[in-house]
Amino acid sequence: MRSVGNRCGKRTLVASALVSLAQIVHAQGAGDLYEVTVKMEMAGMPMQMPAMTQRNCVKKGGNDADLVPHQENCKVTDVKRTGNRMTFALACTGRDAMKGTGDFTFAGDGYTGQIRLAGKMENEDVQVTQAIAGRRVGACTPG
Repeated sequence: MRSVGNRCGKRTLVASALVSLAQIVHAQGAGDLYEVTVKMEMAGMPMQMPAMTQRNCVKKGGNDADLVPHQENCKVTDVKRTGNRMTFALACTGRDAMKGTGDFTFAGDGYTGQIRLAGKMENEDVQVTQAIAGRRVGACTPG
């Protein structure tokens, strides 16, 4: 039987690894600069993770998938936009692979929504919900 301390330690380690899912992929070239805040919740997590805010440059002529925060090993697919609502799928490969779906609603110069992910980390099932809030804060320049 596992000790509670060991389980909490693993959950904290898992949560730290998942925070990196919130890393933003920066597009090259001029475009719109978004400030994106991600608040992560994980079932069974003994403590709340603080929200993380980063900036994302969405290249002019980019597509809706460029608004989804994700790591390089994750792929955004099945992007559908109807009116002010966008839905998509997200699949991350490699160690601690996860799959999930997302739903964003656009209003004014920003959007809000959720990404729900499920997978295995350290041989344990995990479910993660990320609350996303993005707002356009200006233009970005080639970097």
